[in-house]
Amino acid sequence: MSDFQSDKYKFSTKSPSSVALEEVIEKRAEEIEKLSEDLLNYKILIKDLIHEKVSYTIRNKILNIAYFIIEDVELFEYLNTTRKFPINRILKRTPIEKEFLQTWKEYIITYVVILSNPNYKYIQEYIQIVEAINILGVDEISQIMKETEHRGIIISKNFRSAIILTSKGEFIKVKAGKDNNIGEDFVSVEAVTIKKYKLQLSILLSLFVLVIIIGAFKYKSIDKTIVIETTSEITLEVNRFDRIVDAYSKTEKGNNMLLELNVNNANIDDSVKNILNYAINNEMIPESGVIVTVTGTPLSYDALKDTESFIKEKEIQVRLNNSGDEHKVSP
Repeated sequence: MSDFQSDKYKFSTKSPSSVALEEVIEKRAEEIEKLSEDLLNYKILIKDLIHEKVSYTIRNKILNIAYFIIEDVELFEYLNTTRKFPINRILKRTPIEKEFLQTWKEYIITYVVILSNPNYKYIQEYIQIVEAINILGVDEISQIMKETEHRGIIISKNFRSAIILTSKGEFIKVKAGKDNNIGEDFVSVEAVTIKKYKLQLSILLSLFVLVIIIGAFKYKSIDKTIVIETTSEITLEVNRFDRIVDAYSKTEKGNNMLLELNVNNANIDDSVKNILNYAINNEMIPESGVIVTVTGTPLSYDALKDTESFIKEKEIQVRLNNSGDEHKVSP
């Protein structure tokens, strides 16, 4: 059993030699097809390997864990035969954090599959791995920090984008055209992915849900109650937007009226007018006239504008008590 070294190997930042031979591209494409099939045995899809940003330091740590598994006969045999990641066995033999292993499990397994299998000769030749040196050179640091375009072999492709595997062990979704092919050595800028903006989208979604919840709460909150005294007493619970949240009556006749008019979520002006019209047509206007009582927040002066016009047109006797401000609506 070998001791784990977190800095034994690293990805070189030097670019691989450019080989554009059709035969090489075809061989890579064959290997990539086989790699996709092998990864499925571990329930890994190529798209699972696209993360927001896998730093150079993290990739090197993942690389050394992969080599530790490959070089340990027992761990490698367990992974190959069971298709299960030996997380507990690795924890017993290394100082690596459990959270790190859980987060980068798919990456580690993928590196193991690629680097341990001689059938992936052309993919292995593209990936640049060297013996690690603790101190990075100026050129190496500069290249890591300033990279805006990404070069790699295409391992997955759709109409407008592709996933590439870079020589530095990155899996990146980049912009691509219809003429680009699997196995091709390709240079492009990063494509927009949902994962890249996962945090921002989560925040926006949370804010959207919060706004909806607050809006629903405000909409359902009762701001005022309007009681309309026809021969049946009608009660309307109204929100701050002058919309009816609930409506009910103590009599069967009153409830039949509300059922027919369907006033829930309707504007109070239209609803009060329709209630009075229904009362006229069904002989529900008392001899002394109709009393409308508002409790809670008073109605604004024009809240029942259409209703008042209707009252005058139909010559109905109506008294309005608007949260203590009582007056007669003259026909």
